[in-house]
Amino acid sequence: MGIYTGTVAYNRFRVGGLGQKHSIATLSSLLDAFKSPILRIDGSPKAEVIGWVRPLTPQDSEIIGEDAHWDISDCQVSSGIMLRLRYERRKISTSLLQMLFKNELAKNNKASGKAMGRQDRLKLKEEIAATLLRRTLPQIQFVDVLWKDTELGNGTELFIFTSSKGASDRVLQLFNQTFSNELDLTLTALNTTAAWVESEDSDLRLDRIAKTEPTIFAQQTV
Repeated sequence: MGIYTGTVAYNRFRVGGLGQKHSIATLSSLLDAFKSPILRIDGSPKAEVIGWVRPLTPQDSEIIGEDAHWDISDCQVSSGIMLRLRYERRKISTSLLQMLFKNELAKNNKASGKAMGRQDRLKLKEEIAATLLRRTLPQIQFVDVLWKDTELGNGTELFIFTSSKGASDRVLQLFNQTFSNELDLTLTALNTTAAWVESEDSDLRLDRIAKTEPTIFAQQTV
């Protein structure tokens, strides 16, 4: 179950703000706009999809479908709020795209008796690329996030459980879009730490990670 077993690596940020505690309803409302859509194997024309999905928490005792309702109240753990980002990436072969584009271009030129204009060629290529994306299986990446304490702006911290800079950057971007921009929050980078914790009770593991003392190495706002 992700962060609950094995080795844990994370990036850590201090959350600064107005010191105001916001309601579950307010946080849920902000979260709703950035939830990931239900995963579709066939049908997405987008190369990348990023959004929040229902997190894994110690309280989950059964398999819950993606269409089930969830909000911030389902993310609460003893240490704060658990969040989970899902990143979907579809990549098509450039060579395949070019080959299909040339074939369709030749058919259109032959049927019309003249060469297609630049704008029509671009539109044709985009249509072929969109068709290929719909037929391409996505690569999926999950990143777990702990927002320590629900007292926003009162010394709270954000733990991003990944050693990948790219994955961490995606979390920061989505967190800022979801919460920081609306609640006037700032994120300050703390030390990047790898923590090895034995298999133990899930809540105790989160509490132990959340209580480790950080060291500020960059006084900057993300």
